[in-house]
Amino acid sequence: MKIFLLSIVLLFSTCKSGQSLDKDSPSSVPFQVLISASQSNIEEPQRKIITSQKELEAIFAEINKTRKPEIPIPEIDFGTEIVAFVNMGQASTGGHAVTVHNIDKTADAVVIHLDETSPKPGDNATMVITTPFTMVKLKKQNLPIVFNPKMERQ
Repeated sequence: MKIFLLSIVLLFSTCKSGQSLDKDSPSSVPFQVLISASQSNIEEPQRKIITSQKELEAIFAEINKTRKPEIPIPEIDFGTEIVAFVNMGQASTGGHAVTVHNIDKTADAVVIHLDETSPKPGDNATMVITTPFTMVKLKKQNLPIVFNPKMERQ
């Protein structure tokens, strides 16, 4: 009987559960892309968290300043959700873009990983002023949110 109980204890102690016990390893935070486009009409680079309908409407007022028809403002439940807005600022050519690659939650922060792409020197690109941006929705977080950009040349 002692051998049987010892076997059961050993069996359970060697089994791994589906979740990691390491508190330092990041976990993925689900998000939804609301819009990603080449014209925000905002010349300065921005990385901000939008926490209210008023802030969202102010951003969309800029985005829609020169658009007819306007892009509709997405419905966000700011009681449970937030919006991350990333704007690359003004670029003198096409071929620039910013995307959210993934979002990780660590013990200390929520990290929004960005991919910013630009044409390589000498590449053919449209000669038009752009202001690339992206906007994603995620659940409200109780940790600080930081942006981690990664620049790539296409």
